[in-house]
Amino acid sequence: MTKKIITDDHPSSFVGLIDVVAGRKNVDPELARRLESVRELLVAPKTHDGPFLTVLVRTQGRRLEPLKDALLCLAGQTVQDFEVILLEHNAEREAAREVRTIVERLEPEFGSRVRILEVKGGTRSKPLNAGVHEARGRYIAIYDDDDLVFANWVEQFLATAGTDGDRLARAVVANQKVVPEVWPQGQAGFRTGSWPNAEYPKSFDLLQHMLVNYSPFMSWAFPRALFFTYGMRFDENLTVAEDWDVILRGSLLLGVDDVPALTAIYRRWEGGESSYTSHDTESWRASEQAVIDRINEHVIMMPPESFNAMRRMVLYNTALDSYRFFFDGTSLRRPFNWAWDAVRPGFRVAVRVRNRIRRMRAG
Repeated sequence: MTKKIITDDHPSSFVGLIDVVAGRKNVDPELARRLESVRELLVAPKTHDGPFLTVLVRTQGRRLEPLKDALLCLAGQTVQDFEVILLEHNAEREAAREVRTIVERLEPEFGSRVRILEVKGGTRSKPLNAGVHEARGRYIAIYDDDDLVFANWVEQFLATAGTDGDRLARAVVANQKVVPEVWPQGQAGFRTGSWPNAEYPKSFDLLQHMLVNYSPFMSWAFPRALFFTYGMRFDENLTVAEDWDVILRGSLLLGVDDVPALTAIYRRWEGGESSYTSHDTESWRASEQAVIDRINEHVIMMPPESFNAMRRMVLYNTALDSYRFFFDGTSLRRPFNWAWDAVRPGFRVAVRVRNRIRRMRAG
């Protein structure tokens, strides 16, 4: 395979922070020199002799028909500069045999780029870390065996990565309801229960994602540097939310580039087994809290415009508190003078909302 020289013409958030500190007029010269050495290491042109993308596909061999669809989607990509690592996690013997039969029947040129990696035990993160260890791609994407990607999936990631550096890339994904059923020949099949609905935000918003994950796994292409330069791995102590964890930590560290295209369908299963049915509410809450606690315990970097967004959040939250203070029937005093100028715009909004609600009730 031809070696490619990769340059970083759009630095990560971490490199951007180095630039800010090292560029200050009165910075210590020795600190500036050392920071520049780190920057040179991170942005130096890299020689990469692997494919552009490694696609990690998790499967337990329980949904063979969707797995066939998933592999067919990859075989039909307009850009074929990728490898596939099929992560066979805790598959039973018969299921594993069926998975191998499916791979053996693939068209030879595509099938030669599909490897099966058996993984036993552990949580949902264990096969992902095993796949990352074996990945040769400049970027790594994760694609579960029951979802779909369009023919432009790899092409759109490549178009973004071709102009940018070691940042995460995020594309647009649609949802579709799917219902399991038994097909006439006795296979465990399925039927669609809705039209695809592109309800996820088109652009990545870090503050929104701190509340809930708005980006299915196949939305993302993670730069190799995230795992092999910065040392990040999937947390094998998490029973769920392993995707949200790496999305948040990776985006805080490196930043995100939006891919302006719809590239995949995330299938939401109604009935049958899924991560939502396999893990109870307590497990979800514990994993999500562990993600929050880890980030909360460390210094974090925020992307540009975050400060204004956080100010607006504080403003309207303060205005809401002021509204309650004014109109709860116990007091009509103003807040402390020092805060009044700051909360006045949000307070006016709160008053308008209150008046509108009253008019609606009166009507």
